Amino acid sequence: MPNLVARDGAEFAPSEGLPLDERIAGLAGLPIAELRMVWSDSWGTPPPKGARRRLLMLGIAWKCQADTLGGMSRQLERRLAALEASFGQGGTVDARAAKQASAPRLLPGTRLMRAWGDERHEVIVTETGFLWRGKCWTSLSAIARAITGSRRNGPAFFGLRDGDAA
Repeated sequence: MPNLVARDGAEFAPSEGLPLDERIAGLAGLPIAELRMVWSDSWGTPPPKGARRRLLMLGIAWKCQADTLGGMSRQLERRLAALEASFGQGGTVDARAAKQASAPRLLPGTRLMRAWGDERHEVIVTETGFLWRGKCWTSLSAIARAITGSRRNGPAFFGLRDGDAA
């Protein structure tokens, strides 16, 4: 078992002087009451009410890794902030805002290309929407519908979602 720091006469959190993997492994041997204290020391706030042992260990381990190796990327922090801001009354996430936070941002001038049948379709992103065949559109899905003749998810059709364009 890795070295533990003594606090108030009891063994407590894995020592900061140990390698990261040993500190994290040492969490498994701590009673839940001590995990709660380690959480409070690590995060500076009490753990969530009713948090189970596994959540406490994962949260503490993540915090140790972030402190040692670096935290979240700026892009991820922005996405999380957008999701947090999208919380409405009652604690629910606005689905549209959540999708926008996870979708890639298309800058004006970006060209999207898609071959369909024997034609190549090019869409240009503008400040207010999309330009296709000399006409302004507000939705990629509307363009995909005009191209295919059936309802399609426009971002997926143009390859902006995970998975293949259908």
